[in-house]
Amino acid sequence: MNLGQARIIRRGYAGFAGSWISGAADSRSLRRRLMAALRNAYRVLGMRRRGMGLGTLGSGGSLAVALGAIVFGGFSVPAYAQNYTAGGGTVAGGSTNGIAIGCGGFPATVNATDGGMAIGCRAVSGGLNSQAIGVEATTSGQSAVAVGTSSDATTNAAAFGALSQATGISSSAIGFNSTASALRASAFGTNATASGLDSLAQGTNASASNQNAVAIGFQSTATAINSVYLGSRTVAGTGALAQSAIGIGTDVTASQVDAIAMGRSSVASAQYSVALGLNAKATGAGGAMALGQGTISSGINSVALGVQANATGAGANALGTFSLASGGNSTAVGTGAAASANYATAAGWSSVASGANSTAVGREAAASGTNASSFGTGSKATGDNSLAAGVSANAGGIASTALGIGANASATSAIAVGNNAKADSAEAVAMGTNAVATGGKAVSIGSGNTAYGDGAVSIGDPSYASGTGAFTGGANNIANSDGTASATAANMANGAVAIGNSNKAIGQGSVALGNGSTAGAAGFVGNVALGNGALATASSGDVALGSGSVTAVAVGTPSAVINGTTYAFQGTAPTSTVSIGAPGAERTLTNLAAGRISGSSTDAVNGSQLFATNQAVDSLASTVTNINTGGGIKYFHANSTLADSQALGADSVAIGPNAVANNAGDVAIGLNSVSGTTTAVGSTVIGGTTYAFAGGTPAGAFSVGSVGAERQIQNVAAGQLSGSSTDAVNGSQLFATNQQVTQNTTDIAANTADITNLGNAITNIAGDTSTAYTDANGEGIRYVRTNDTTLPVTDAFAQGVGSSALGYQATASAANSLALGRGTTVSITDGVALGSGSVSDRAVAPASGSILSGTGLIPYNTTDLTLLGAVSVGNSTSYRQITNVADGTLDQDAVTLRQLKGALSSFAVTPTQYFHANSTAADSLAVGTDSVAIGPRTTVNGDNGIGMGNGAIVQQTAPGGIAIGQNSTVNQADSIALGTNATTNGAQAVALGAGATANEPGSVALGAGSTTAAAVATTGTTINGVAYTFAGTTPTSTVSVG
Repeated sequence: MNLGQARIIRRGYAGFAGSWISGAADSRSLRRRLMAALRNAYRVLGMRRRGMGLGTLGSGGSLAVALGAIVFGGFSVPAYAQNYTAGGGTVAGGSTNGIAIGCGGFPATVNATDGGMAIGCRAVSGGLNSQAIGVEATTSGQSAVAVGTSSDATTNAAAFGALSQATGISSSAIGFNSTASALRASAFGTNATASGLDSLAQGTNASASNQNAVAIGFQSTATAINSVYLGSRTVAGTGALAQSAIGIGTDVTASQVDAIAMGRSSVASAQYSVALGLNAKATGAGGAMALGQGTISSGINSVALGVQANATGAGANALGTFSLASGGNSTAVGTGAAASANYATAAGWSSVASGANSTAVGREAAASGTNASSFGTGSKATGDNSLAAGVSANAGGIASTALGIGANASATSAIAVGNNAKADSAEAVAMGTNAVATGGKAVSIGSGNTAYGDGAVSIGDPSYASGTGAFTGGANNIANSDGTASATAANMANGAVAIGNSNKAIGQGSVALGNGSTAGAAGFVGNVALGNGALATASSGDVALGSGSVTAVAVGTPSAVINGTTYAFQGTAPTSTVSIGAPGAERTLTNLAAGRISGSSTDAVNGSQLFATNQAVDSLASTVTNINTGGGIKYFHANSTLADSQALGADSVAIGPNAVANNAGDVAIGLNSVSGTTTAVGSTVIGGTTYAFAGGTPAGAFSVGSVGAERQIQNVAAGQLSGSSTDAVNGSQLFATNQQVTQNTTDIAANTADITNLGNAITNIAGDTSTAYTDANGEGIRYVRTNDTTLPVTDAFAQGVGSSALGYQATASAANSLALGRGTTVSITDGVALGSGSVSDRAVAPASGSILSGTGLIPYNTTDLTLLGAVSVGNSTSYRQITNVADGTLDQDAVTLRQLKGALSSFAVTPTQYFHANSTAADSLAVGTDSVAIGPRTTVNGDNGIGMGNGAIVQQTAPGGIAIGQNSTVNQADSIALGTNATTNGAQAVALGAGATANEPGSVALGAGSTTAAAVATTGTTINGVAYTFAGTTPTSTVSVG
């Protein structure tokens, strides 16, 4: 032991010597040597200032103390206060409290700073109170710490580990080759790099390269402002790569501003996107979300939640394992649910909504038509605007409806309601368990009924109606062509009707009413059986009237012989019979009107007619007295061998050879005289005046000749001349009239003087009379009078172009207006005021809309035709009834109270069998064309609408609307309200849930109390002074879940 060793041991510093004197145990670590040096500097230099000389320290060194120069081992040491050097270390002049410990030829250096420490070969402490420890360790700023070979630290920075670099102010680099190069950056781990302001990189090869970036984990990368990456990274290109992006997990990628990716291999590549889960991918703009293993949200604003859920459409939502929402704004909820069209909604295991605006709810429910809706396990709505509700219900036709387990509506506008109900032709309706409506616009109501053909109707349990217009009503009835319990294309009987119980109407147009009656047979048409057990089955067209009546084969009777003369009959080839009884059960036919009696009549005659005939026969012996045998009737003779006369018209008379009276009431007298059709002459116009004639409606013609063979009628007496006379005039009377006409013509032609003394009336003034006269003040124009003798002289005023005013103080001031009556006023173009005091001053602009009336809406439309001025029969304080109005027939006609009563009474519908409601409330009303209303107070005003529940309402403004649930209301076309008090106010909107309200077109309110609001566009935002533009900036509707 040399002197230095002995002296140190004696003073109690054996631990320090054991750590530094050459030859000490090699197992002492660098850390222990460093800490020994620091403790010694504290005890000796800082506190007691003792002088000491040391032997060899490491490779030789020097210690400057206050006692003066001391030389050990051939090295000289200058003596000045508080600096310590060893091993060739150098403390620059002017520095205090410095420590420099080098290694011989590679000195450590403390530059001109106070409190510096440099320990290690070529270590450099270049800042106030900084420490550089290790081979070539360097500090270049105040309070810097660099520990490790080639480590480097700047102001307030700390670098620990070989090649560590803390070059940013207040930065930290810990670990081999770690680098913290920005202000307050922190790098922990081998090759970790933190190069952004306030960034953090932790883990081997971790990199945080932008402001506030955080990268934690093996090869983790955070490259943008505020980005965060937590986890290992083994794949190039992954990491938190954008501003404020967050990546957590192995090989995750958050590559856009504010994106979040969590889970191995997850990807959030769009701004605001969130990907959580193994292989989750959120790539859609506008904040797409992918939550779950393998989820994908690639559509704008899309959401995918569940294992391998996939939301690829803009605004799409996929919730559930393997769910898929690929349509714009679509929603898929449930395992395997798929919504592949715009605004489609699929909810339930493996449900599919593939039509635009479609809805599928239930396990394996499917809605593939546009605006289609299916509700229930296995339900399918494949037609556009179709609805299927119930297990395995199927609505395959456009605008079709299937409600019930296994209900099937497969044709356009078909409706099937009930378990296994089937409507498979356009506009067919089947209601009831196993009801079938097919072959046209058929209707089947009840259990097991079948209706086949356009307009075919089958009501009851079960009944069959086959054929256009065929009808069955009741139980076990059949209306077809073969009488079998079926209704198919093979047995159609158009118009066949069977009503009652167990009746059969077989053949076209056949009718069977009652119980067990049969009308017709295979191949027959037009048979009728009315009554219990009536049978009209013998011939086609038979009629059986009454209980037990039976028809037999028709027997023709062509003629009969009376007194040796054969008389031929009409109707000699009957095709069928009418029976009112049966053999042994005959009936009398009473209250029969008298039939026509003629050679061509086929009317039935009653007892009174036969009685009259009998009376006449009885009286022949006494009344026939003046017929001469072979000489004709006395006083009536004709010298001719021509054909006999013919009185063909009823009550006509024909006298003379070949005379013919053709028409009822005609008289033909003379050889070959023929009467023709009469022509009514009720009036004529002479000089602009219409003259009415008496006898304007002739009852028959009187002919004394024929065309080309006319006769004079001579010796006619002069007829009476008056306005009511119907006498014939003779030639002398016409001659006198002609003489007067000739004289008047001469007198008028010669008149050139004024005409005076006209009297007090001017009648029938021509339309072109000059308006310059001032003295025509008589009684007025003919047929127009005003009783104003007690009133001041105030005329009517027609001031508007083309206007007319008639009556005391009547005023028509607007163009084309009419004021009729005392004090009437019209001030609007084309207006009409009728009756004393009436005012027409309301100008209405063309418009359309609806007026609220109670819970309903009454539509109006004044835009379809030209809107003229109002017609007024009163004023704002007085009004009149309009009476004796004919029933309206066109859309713009006024309706009468009678029509209104009829329309209201038609609303009441007797409840259908198997469709009941336990309620005393008002009945349902199906007012719209092809609409369905089920439930108390339910009202369906819209065409093709459906209302179900207590008080459900489909307004007239909502064709195709569906309201299901108590007080549910549909106000606009093709919208659906499902749930108590659910309401839709927008076209094609959907409100699902109690109290849900969908206000805008195409909007969807999901869940109790949910309410939609108008879609709000969000075009972009500004972050940290940078403007960002978004996609999907023009949303058309909203989906609300609250």
